[in-house]
Amino acid sequence: MLEIALVKRLPARRVRWVEATRLTGTISEERYVKRVGNMTSDDMNRSARRHGVGKWSTPIWRTGLLCGTALLWPTVASAQNEQSARQNVAVAYDSDAIIVTARQKAEALTEVPAAITSISSDFLEKQNVTTFVDFATKVPNLSFQYGQGGSFLWSGDRETTIRGVVGVGTTAFYIDDTPVPSSVSPQVLNLERIEVLKGPQGTLYGASSMGGNVRYITRKPSLDENEGTLSLQVGKTKDGGFDHDNNIQNNFVLVPDKLAVNVAFGYLQDSGFIKRRFRDGSGEWVTKDGEGRNRSLTGSLGIRAQLTDNLEANLSFLGQSSRLRGFPGAYLPLPGYKPLSYTLDRDVDVQEYSKDRWGLGALVLRYDGNGFEAVSSTSFFKRKIEQIDDNTEGTNFFFQSEFDIDFTGVPFYVIINSREKALTHETRISFDQGTLLPGLSGIVGVFHKTTKNRNYNPGVVVPELGEAGLLPPYLANVLTRETEKNTAVFGEVYYEPASQLTLTLGLRQYWIDQHQDPSVDTGALFGPDPFYNAAKDNRESGLVPKAVISYEIGDRGNVYASASKGFRLGGSNSRLPSFCGSDLEDLGLTLDGAGRYKSDTLWSYEVGAKSRIADGRMNISAAAFRMDWSDIQQVGTLPTCGLTFMTNAGKARIKGGEFEIAGRPLANVPLTVSLGIGYLDATLLDPGFLPQPANSRLGLVPKWTGSISGYYETPITANADFFIAADYSYTSSTKVPSVADGTAVFFTRQPINLVNGNVGVKFGRSQVMVFAKNLFDKRLTYGDQPMSGFERRELLEDGSYERLLRGVVSRPRQIGVQYQLDF
Repeated sequence: MLEIALVKRLPARRVRWVEATRLTGTISEERYVKRVGNMTSDDMNRSARRHGVGKWSTPIWRTGLLCGTALLWPTVASAQNEQSARQNVAVAYDSDAIIVTARQKAEALTEVPAAITSISSDFLEKQNVTTFVDFATKVPNLSFQYGQGGSFLWSGDRETTIRGVVGVGTTAFYIDDTPVPSSVSPQVLNLERIEVLKGPQGTLYGASSMGGNVRYITRKPSLDENEGTLSLQVGKTKDGGFDHDNNIQNNFVLVPDKLAVNVAFGYLQDSGFIKRRFRDGSGEWVTKDGEGRNRSLTGSLGIRAQLTDNLEANLSFLGQSSRLRGFPGAYLPLPGYKPLSYTLDRDVDVQEYSKDRWGLGALVLRYDGNGFEAVSSTSFFKRKIEQIDDNTEGTNFFFQSEFDIDFTGVPFYVIINSREKALTHETRISFDQGTLLPGLSGIVGVFHKTTKNRNYNPGVVVPELGEAGLLPPYLANVLTRETEKNTAVFGEVYYEPASQLTLTLGLRQYWIDQHQDPSVDTGALFGPDPFYNAAKDNRESGLVPKAVISYEIGDRGNVYASASKGFRLGGSNSRLPSFCGSDLEDLGLTLDGAGRYKSDTLWSYEVGAKSRIADGRMNISAAAFRMDWSDIQQVGTLPTCGLTFMTNAGKARIKGGEFEIAGRPLANVPLTVSLGIGYLDATLLDPGFLPQPANSRLGLVPKWTGSISGYYETPITANADFFIAADYSYTSSTKVPSVADGTAVFFTRQPINLVNGNVGVKFGRSQVMVFAKNLFDKRLTYGDQPMSGFERRELLEDGSYERLLRGVVSRPRQIGVQYQLDF
């Protein structure tokens, strides 16, 4: 019988994702797959063909065949065993399997010997997750902050930290196979899942993966089912306006089993909740509402073609355009460092805004051979950001304090234009166990990425500067162009010397070239003469290793121990002037030596365990780790000349752990829960240039993170179901470093507490839901607002000045209603 042949001949590791129908009736293959992983009958057919079995037929699927029964019945020796296996197939329905592709192949979450948080499209929908903050606050040992990204750009300055490895370029972001900037936040309308990989991922993913990766996995078109979803959502933000989030997704089968198209469009508006006040010509206050309003338009297109029995092509495009009218930021009066008011008093009327437009096109070819699979992925990413910042108050203070010139009432604003283009290609081949040697499987590949950045700050003419004798009559005109080429070969092999025991070895060899074009800076801040910047080049190469030993336990689980290395790219500094030479000499450096900084490195040692409990309905995992971080990239301040430069100095040690559990705790109760807790003890052993003592806590790293969520659904009539969902997220306080006037201080960012919930009814193919976000209306701070100019100072009664920081703040309570239709 074909059923028995499949059970006997397919390796357990490759077929555990195959699922069957419900006992209570049939479920469409594609609809089921959408919940447990991005697997379709086409994937099953390919796997069957690769192992010489033939096609996975729809009739067999509907009989309830489950290839995963190989886990329960490795061999079938007789007709009696065959009949018994068939009787037990139905009860082995595995609706709680969570599929991830962290190792570039589909595997059950609990089978991968690494710490991973997977957020499914089902969870995104049930918890009404629509933004980066919505999901980021639900991942243990993940935090984020603004104002620390080394960029003046609102849209480009958010940095994400995993396991306390904080700083620019320490966490990599991917959309499918393509690395993208960490500040890119695609809307969730056509995502299959979000995977958060914790710990260094340098072997398979390269640089900027010291702390881990965040991977957005998009939905592939289905080749055998026309289906779609329409969602309409409206709401109201406290002290703001009306919000709406409308999207539609549809799958079209053009040629059954051969060609399909998936399209999705979405439009979101989050109303502004910040008020901006300024005085008009008569000295009266004028108030403008709606600052911080965000409008985002998102679209995606996927084309999937089964060219031959073994070759599949996927062509995709994902694009997004977002516009902020003003920024969702408020003043953070000291020493509290928290918002007291959502009203901003400004000296002049300058409308700040940010426009962020990006697009990603990709072509992925996948070939399934006999015992191996080859994947070729080529993508092109393009991004354009335009921004205006009002720097009037800080600029006026600068000229008053440094030149005794009063520009009261004169607007000073900065225009920022940023462009990025990136071409990425990766070809990899994975081979099954036994293809090359008994007990051996693995993956090898090549990678190349070319990135080009162009950042331009055009000079904004201010006639009053010229009248004061400051020439040219604009603050600054700066243009930089940079190119980076990143090439690597990589591989991981998995060897099973004994039953249930697996040894993993991974290596990545990389070569990186960075080049910055020569440039000329002009403006009143540079003086009457232009300032010339010579071309700069930086080259480096290295080897990134990884080793894991794991042992299978329980229901698809394992215990493991790993050691891995992560790194972050080095770079070049602008050349310091000669009068900084004595400061550098005191530090043992030279002008030429301070022109470059190298990669910093991190070694991670981790032990963990994961499995499934409650008859497979719940996934549970725990991990403990220690990371040793050396040659940390940090900003050094030269005391005499007053300038800064990036350098390598200092060491840190990070210890911590994570615990996660999710699923259905009670077999007969339609309740799904998830709980995640993370703990970090991050110590700066050697501060280097950082203005804090040795063996003190590392800044920007929360000690505790945690979240809990629940979803309950039950029938209320023959044709309607009632559901209710809620979640709570917590991030403990952090120390935020801040430097001004050569003096370094630390502010305390208050803990983040967020409660969200929704309740609704499902009837037929429709759903109506009432939701609330930030239910208790917490005023939270997410970090400093990126500054492109001088910091604002407030005049005190004693004649001194006090810093007035501006930070990114949480949206007030938002309440709304959503209607969803599946068709």
